[in-house]
Amino acid sequence: MAQIEVKDAEKQLKAFVQFPFDLYKKDPYWVGELKADTLKLLRPENAFWKHSRRKLLLACKEGKIVGRLCVLVNDTYNAYHKENIGFFGFFDCIDDEQVAKALFAEGEKWLRTQGVQAVRGPANPSSNHVYGLLVDSFDRMPSIMMPYNYPYYATLIEKAGFGKVKDLLAFERTRNDKFSPLFEKIVARAARGKGLTLRRLNLKNLKEEAKIIRKIYNEAWAENWGHTPLSQEEMQDMVQELKWIVRPEGTCVAEVDGVPAGFYIAIPNMNHVLKILRGSLLNPWRTLKALLKWPKIRDARLIMLGVEPGYRKRGIDLVLIKHIVEYGVAVWNEAELSWILEDNEGIIRGMTEAGCYQTKRYRLYQKPL
Repeated sequence: MAQIEVKDAEKQLKAFVQFPFDLYKKDPYWVGELKADTLKLLRPENAFWKHSRRKLLLACKEGKIVGRLCVLVNDTYNAYHKENIGFFGFFDCIDDEQVAKALFAEGEKWLRTQGVQAVRGPANPSSNHVYGLLVDSFDRMPSIMMPYNYPYYATLIEKAGFGKVKDLLAFERTRNDKFSPLFEKIVARAARGKGLTLRRLNLKNLKEEAKIIRKIYNEAWAENWGHTPLSQEEMQDMVQELKWIVRPEGTCVAEVDGVPAGFYIAIPNMNHVLKILRGSLLNPWRTLKALLKWPKIRDARLIMLGVEPGYRKRGIDLVLIKHIVEYGVAVWNEAELSWILEDNEGIIRGMTEAGCYQTKRYRLYQKPL
């Protein structure tokens, strides 16, 4: 049996980022982000790593890279939730149980030196980024900023000693699906609420709008399982990433008497473009094809929605969902609304009444150390 070598990948960032492109080279559904963007995220100067520690690992067999893994400790998460856990992410591996076990064993060894009591994931690198492992619907392209992986990943992770801790759900909605009579009734009543107005984000003043979004997002998600508050610097990084693709029809801010109370942001499913680019802008022909594809995108993803806790009983969340459908989905034809915690019964019920239907499931795993 060939020996498996697991080594530190901190000085091999490019190889770490390249590996999944090699692993999924012939897969019709997997979509890689731009390698430059992933490198930017993984560089130590990125805002996320100012409050997190990590170890990057590469597994080699017969001189060839066969797996990768990142293990990390997010100090902001642990302080916020009063927990003492680590995370794993950026897990990619050939279908080999021994390779996966070797990667996790080395990662867990490092996490124990950090004093944490358990490890959870996948988180690439947190709930504010690509999160979870796809466990069904492998015959469909993922939506932008959502994971896709081979079906065997779940088996490798479970045989390494991990068990399910939580599932995340994705819903879809086309322009032709119908609202239920109950949904229409509740939204009509909520829309008549005193002082409620809706407006688009001012994309020419994103710096100020980002402050509003960050405040609502952090407060709206404050009690959600697994949530990590966004720092100001992390929000700035997110704005830099999204400002090129956010369109006015994919945004809305709900205000009550002029005070921001809720918002949503939906973006075109740029995976159709990224699939063509194959991680790089250096190929002129592929770049041209991607540019021609961009305006033809006809599906989107709702990436953020939140309502300030003090305004939740007014039905503003449902007003925003209807607004997405009437002024966003109507433009793109269909949208994915993801992700939603499997036990968030209120929002799942609202989505169902709005004509949405569940399409995908993503899993978070955990293991005691």
